[in-house]
Amino acid sequence: MDFRAFLEYHLFGIGEYALTVAMVLGVVIIWTLCWLILRLAYRVIHRSKRVLPSSDYGRRHSLFLIVQYLLWTLAGVAMLKTIGIEVTVVLAGSAALLVGLGLGIQQIFRDIMSGIFLLFEGTVEVGDVLQVDGQLGKVIEINLRTSKLETPDGLVLIVPNYKFITETVVNWSHYDTQPSRFSVTVSVTYGADENQVRDIMLEVAGAHPRVLHDPQRPLQVRILDFTEQRIVFSVVFWTHHKFEVESTRNELRFSIWERLRLVGMAGGKG
Repeated sequence: MDFRAFLEYHLFGIGEYALTVAMVLGVVIIWTLCWLILRLAYRVIHRSKRVLPSSDYGRRHSLFLIVQYLLWTLAGVAMLKTIGIEVTVVLAGSAALLVGLGLGIQQIFRDIMSGIFLLFEGTVEVGDVLQVDGQLGKVIEINLRTSKLETPDGLVLIVPNYKFITETVVNWSHYDTQPSRFSVTVSVTYGADENQVRDIMLEVAGAHPRVLHDPQRPLQVRILDFTEQRIVFSVVFWTHHKFEVESTRNELRFSIWERLRLVGMAGGKG
């Protein structure tokens, strides 16, 4: 058997359709070329300083995902054509089915389009610290339909991409060089010395290692409210450690509560 006859050898056939060795080899070659190009693209995007700054990992990752999705789509079309399947025929034949499933896949399509916008715009990137639906998390993966966020508790949230486009999302990482302001509230009885409460809260917050010491952003203690039985105080502080802020607030609550208890003024915490 000569080489040409080998390439034309029928491996599988249905009616007039026949899958040949040449078709299989063509698919393997297209897949291999796609894989090699992606390996090269990964090295160029992630290691070349001419593409993006070396510190901008999020944009590099997003750019590589766009290249990957686009290349595999083109490769998929080419492989179908190689084995004798016309994409236009497939789409025409499945049009009725797609119409029937249209309502069911609207949400999926919205998520995918949102993922494409995220990857192109770079408003949300891998490594960003976000607040979504009141939940804090660090982006660890962005896909076409969903993204994964890791919470300070070590849990992984799977978030549909449309939430980043249609809803309000706080991206703390876009202002990573600037600190953010947070607060801790404490309530005490009316018999407590308000000046002593203020001093304790300022001293405890000022001694915490993750609280910023900056004359332009000083610690502040405020009276938030007067209830029937208690006065509600709040200490406002600034920090660069935004992802760990819940841990910081919890440590401040414990320390303030302990100091107030020692002087007989513990009356609740916020």
